[in-house]
Amino acid sequence: MSSIVTHCILGLCIRLALIAYGEVHDSLSVVQYTDIDYRVFTDAARHIVSGSSPYDRHTYRYTPLLAAVLTPNLFLHPAWGKLLFSVVDICVALLIRCLVVAKGSSPHLTTWCVMAWVYNPLAIVIATRGNADSISAMLVLVTLLLLEKQYFFLAGMMHGLAIHVRLYPVAFSLAMYLSVHKHTPTSPIKRAARSTCGSAVNELLSDLLPTWNHVKLVLSCVVTFASLTSVCYAAYGYPFLYESLLYHLVRQDIRHNFSVYFYLQYLGSDAPVGLAQRILTFVPQLILLLSLSWSYGCRRDLPFCLMSQAIVMVTYNPVLTSQYFVWFLSLVPPCLPWLSLSCHQVVALSTLWLAAQLAWLLPAYWLEFRGQDTFVYVWLQGIALFCANVAVLTRFIRAYKPLESDKLK
Repeated sequence: MSSIVTHCILGLCIRLALIAYGEVHDSLSVVQYTDIDYRVFTDAARHIVSGSSPYDRHTYRYTPLLAAVLTPNLFLHPAWGKLLFSVVDICVALLIRCLVVAKGSSPHLTTWCVMAWVYNPLAIVIATRGNADSISAMLVLVTLLLLEKQYFFLAGMMHGLAIHVRLYPVAFSLAMYLSVHKHTPTSPIKRAARSTCGSAVNELLSDLLPTWNHVKLVLSCVVTFASLTSVCYAAYGYPFLYESLLYHLVRQDIRHNFSVYFYLQYLGSDAPVGLAQRILTFVPQLILLLSLSWSYGCRRDLPFCLMSQAIVMVTYNPVLTSQYFVWFLSLVPPCLPWLSLSCHQVVALSTLWLAAQLAWLLPAYWLEFRGQDTFVYVWLQGIALFCANVAVLTRFIRAYKPLESDKLK
């Protein structure tokens, strides 16, 4: 444990150094280190302090709780929020430690899992630039840990809070529900023995049949989410409901983003989004999410299930920016002890994924900062990143060996 504390302290020092660097960089360079969203957060906090609505700030599309938490940006220091996100980042590392220990990992592998997050360059940069997604990552990991400890009422409350803060954890709900009384998945042999559709349906209905623990999980989640939403709606009305929840269901970004659907949105920006386009962008993702819930929705495999679902959501999202990578990067370390990958394979997968991102950045830079027509190149690199994400997920699924936990000792 002492080595983990040392790594966490060093990781926090690295983040503090980058926050300080960012302050200097922003004062000297046109290309800012601080993310534009952080300035949006600060402006929204300023509206709250002045007694108006945070949604008076154009493009603020988050819960008002985030703006309220960042009000010290105005009277303590402008970098308060970055410091908060960095501390939360370290809390994520400690939660990873708790989760892998609860799953039976050895001390040596536990340390490596923590280091995989503490020294993750993307996680460091995203937090120190002022993105708030580390908060969502922390809430998801807390929910996972509470489910592992079988504190179902508290897990439901935390899941409801996570959905309120950021909508994407709602996709984990079915897998969490199934994990309440399913400790391990149905074996492939038994599944193959079921030759009739009726048997599969009966098994599904049996898994969905609620117990008291299911009721505690679902009820506490719904009440928490509904209560927070009602309070915020009472305070800020429909603008809150649309900007923080409904907007994310129809969001498009026609300037540039990593999404494979980017160019489709750009070409159709002058026309309303049709039913065919909505089906194209939503149904494949839904099918994969349901399939993963059915395949890995059990207590033993829940971290891996959520990680796989997060990769699917990020890969198939109509809008994809860098901070979305935190959704699944924070769930990879809890799964590492059960991923049968050699060092060479880890390096190869990491190189493939990072190369696909870096190749996207050049045409995106020329598009945004030089005004060059590189839309097609941005889209092509988005396709390359899509393929890289699919390749990584496929390799993870093949490498996942939960039954070999005895090798961890």
